[in-house]
Amino acid sequence: MTEPIMEFSDDPAHAAPTASTRRGRPRSQETIQRDELVLKKLAEGPRTKEQLVQELGLKDTHVYLSLWRLRRDGHVERAADEDSRHLWRVTS
Repeated sequence: MTEPIMEFSDDPAHAAPTASTRRGRPRSQETIQRDELVLKKLAEGPRTKEQLVQELGLKDTHVYLSLWRLRRDGHVERAADEDSRHLWRVTS
């Protein structure tokens, strides 16, 4: 079905936290799949949050939260284009 986030980077610094290191309640499978979907779309090239919302057909708040988690976990970063728009891209 969907590949795990771990396939995009072999670097241990970008590895998702394990169950033993994660605090709080576990993420639902729906949230995990949504994060993976956002990450796969960004692997195709940088995009704005609004482009992700439109292309993936997700709610604005869901895309925002996915980007926040992916950024926190070191999978994506935010940059600016020539029009000073926030672009999101996969970290190298």
